[in-house]
Amino acid sequence: VKNVFWQVGRTGKLTPLAEIEPVDLAGATVKRATLNNFGDLTRKDVKVGSRVLVRRSNEVIPEILGAVSHTEGSVPVEKPTVCPACGSAVREVGANLFCSNEECPPRIVQKLVHYCSKNAADVEGMSDQTIALLYEKCGVRRFSDLYTLTKESFSDEPAFDGKGKPRYLEGFQEKKINNLLTAVEKSKRIPLERFLYAIGIGGIGRVAARDLAAFGSVEAVAALDEESLVALENIGEITAKAIVGYFACEENAKELARLSELGVVPYVKEKKTTGAFAGEYVVLTGSLSSLSRPQAQKLIEEQGGTAQSSVTQKTTLVVAGESAGSKLEKAKKMNLLVIGEEELLARLARK
Repeated sequence: VKNVFWQVGRTGKLTPLAEIEPVDLAGATVKRATLNNFGDLTRKDVKVGSRVLVRRSNEVIPEILGAVSHTEGSVPVEKPTVCPACGSAVREVGANLFCSNEECPPRIVQKLVHYCSKNAADVEGMSDQTIALLYEKCGVRRFSDLYTLTKESFSDEPAFDGKGKPRYLEGFQEKKINNLLTAVEKSKRIPLERFLYAIGIGGIGRVAARDLAAFGSVEAVAALDEESLVALENIGEITAKAIVGYFACEENAKELARLSELGVVPYVKEKKTTGAFAGEYVVLTGSLSSLSRPQAQKLIEEQGGTAQSSVTQKTTLVVAGESAGSKLEKAKKMNLLVIGEEELLARLARK
């Protein structure tokens, strides 16, 4: 481990990332690896200068499993007391550290990145770097700001060169800007489940967002109380409080109104009732070699199935990949049908 620095996410959570000596791992050269949170870093006894074990979690995310040995020069990683990005006080919640500033720049940027991501609003071409530039140069702070962008928003200073041609921000040309604005416009029509995931309610992943979308509209979800939310199989008490709190926030209500006024129209996607997984409630556990978990869930749902995040009484099928854990054990106790990756791919191929 050469160094450990802290990355601020959209919730304000500070995640320690280790800069390591480059190593080839599962077909990729890894130079950075996550440590999840300060509690994880402490438990694994990782110090700057330590030799560590690294894996690619789900064959994607490099993660440090623990320290193998320390050197004479190994230095413990200090717990930050202020946010490394904005200098605001850090609050500790369990094993996690959070920036207390809602307006922390990387926090806002990451909220926008999440909103534009493929499984959310899916704004093609809106990379992390582009969003950071829009934040810095164009004053984009809210989701709704994306829908007020025009070609002129990308103008540089001075606006024209010596030949009278428009000058744009570095890295932008007219074609790229037009493509980006087209993608933003296209994202106005968005499935409700993806919209509920995109706006970043605490604890709401894609599966829980799909369950909430079954209520038919944002307004219907906003009217739910904690008791009704906890009754859903993929939502616990903490997430229920987060949902109620989100819709009770005046600024969030104003932002939802702005999005509506700008033409963002979430709609309920018609569920497919035919296909290789029609009527099945499917849980994936462990890692697959040929597909990421989100890819597999999407393919299952395209073939009429319902992807679940945990094994419940509704579950009819479990797909067990490598290093499957407690979900597989629970499935066996419930005598549920369990298949492997090979059978999953075979079923998907049959359609």
